[in-house]
Amino acid sequence: MMNRRRPKRVGLVLGGGAARGWAHIGAIRALEEAGIKPDVVCGTSIGALVGAVYANGDLDWLENWVGKLTWQTVVRLLDLRFSGGLLGGRKVIDLFAHQFNGRSIDDLKLPFTAVATELDTGREVWLREGGVVDAVRASIAIPGIFTPIWHDGVWLVDGGLSNPVPVSAARAMRADTVIAIDLNHDILNGRDLGGAIDTMPRELPVEPSDAATAAAAASHGANGAESTEAAPEPLLRRNGKRFPRWLQPAGPGAAGGPDVRVAPPPSTRVPSVLSSVAQSIDIMQVRITRSRLAGEPADVLIQPRLGGMGIFDFHRAGPAMEEGRAAVQYMMPAIKAQLGLD
Repeated sequence: MMNRRRPKRVGLVLGGGAARGWAHIGAIRALEEAGIKPDVVCGTSIGALVGAVYANGDLDWLENWVGKLTWQTVVRLLDLRFSGGLLGGRKVIDLFAHQFNGRSIDDLKLPFTAVATELDTGREVWLREGGVVDAVRASIAIPGIFTPIWHDGVWLVDGGLSNPVPVSAARAMRADTVIAIDLNHDILNGRDLGGAIDTMPRELPVEPSDAATAAAAASHGANGAESTEAAPEPLLRRNGKRFPRWLQPAGPGAAGGPDVRVAPPPSTRVPSVLSSVAQSIDIMQVRITRSRLAGEPADVLIQPRLGGMGIFDFHRAGPAMEEGRAAVQYMMPAIKAQLGLD
């Protein structure tokens, strides 16, 4: 008697990325249209929120709700506060709490895991039981933006600090084929969309006027005698400032040189606190994601092109969903090959 081959257990992994997470909705729709339904769902941050809604069978409701969001609505929902984080997020959580209606993770229609991070230790935490709302609220608690959550005797914050695209959680749930969605691969300025981000320190040139001043100052010795060799230009950081003495790189002109500064162009504005925090979060997400995926690769990695979308652009759901759908359609041959659907 011939043994029938067991169908592959499919795991869907939804990565973090704040407002870029609406792309997950379009991605899930594209998978459904191809007849592909996951057996388990894992998510970090916004991925946990969308994943929980999907596992509860409420994706139609979410798609309809986000499609009506305006910037004014988003501002009203993100309640400003100054204790534990810039935003309390209580209004948003209350909205989703009403939709989940007190359900626990065990009550969901699909096995589900939300990923958070223990604030004191940095330990990755998988939330696989208990209340759905509590798990999602912990997973989306971006440090400095949303307040941490007290859960089982520890403070929990955003899972993106430890595992932005939690492939490992899906493997632990016995997924044979893992389809992962990474929202952050092309979001840094100056990126090369076709390759890896340049991680090497960059030396900034010194303006000619400053260089001349520096060379003149260095050419005089302690007794006022001129040196026959001009001092080399000091290495500067990306922001144009010199390295602190304790962090100065080794090499010619690295220590003891004149204080040469490169001013930004007159038209350049100093980044606001919120934009600085947002860009810092983007950098962190990209670095951690690349590191984790290198050691824990997905079978199929889907990467929507969301570089022009900020983490607070929740009112731009339409373009995000379209990008998510397009990314899945582009990778569909690889998905079908992994699942043996050719």
